[in-house]
Amino acid sequence: MITRDEAKYKRELEFFKEILKDYLDDIDILIWLALRDDGRVSDTDLAKIANVSIPTARRRRIALEEKGIIKVRGFLRFDKLKLASADVLIKLKPGCSAEAVRDFINKALEEPRIYEISEYIGEYDFLFRFFEKDFKTLKEKIEEFMLESDVVDHYTILANIHTPKLFSELIEQENERE
Repeated sequence: MITRDEAKYKRELEFFKEILKDYLDDIDILIWLALRDDGRVSDTDLAKIANVSIPTARRRRIALEEKGIIKVRGFLRFDKLKLASADVLIKLKPGCSAEAVRDFINKALEEPRIYEISEYIGEYDFLFRFFEKDFKTLKEKIEEFMLESDVVDHYTILANIHTPKLFSELIEQENERE
């Protein structure tokens, strides 16, 4: 029997079952989807959503956390705080030493304005995501950070002016309810 909450996730469940079939079963996927939507969801509610007992839901949630598969976090909503954010695509200079690149990444890890770092294959080598109080300061701080580095060949700043979907949450619908 499909529960109401499981029906809510049916479309996503089918999609994720195919992609995650070697790693997670339906119960784990439903637990993750529920936690993705609300990191404070109780084990009792997880049990209802996944159609399992409360001890099973708790045990499965804890196992996912202990394996490092899921991590419940709190994120700042930049739009709610009227903060500026930007994605910065970075191309490294050809022939940079591995040590110089490691130093650059370590500096980025320590920079509080950078909230995400991704390494790429292709035209660019990295994506850094920055935020600041306003776009003028954001641009200044990004340029300052990049110009201090001796490994950056060039970079592109993509200012974020609107986010309709964040971590699978449709922001537009939430804003309409408020």
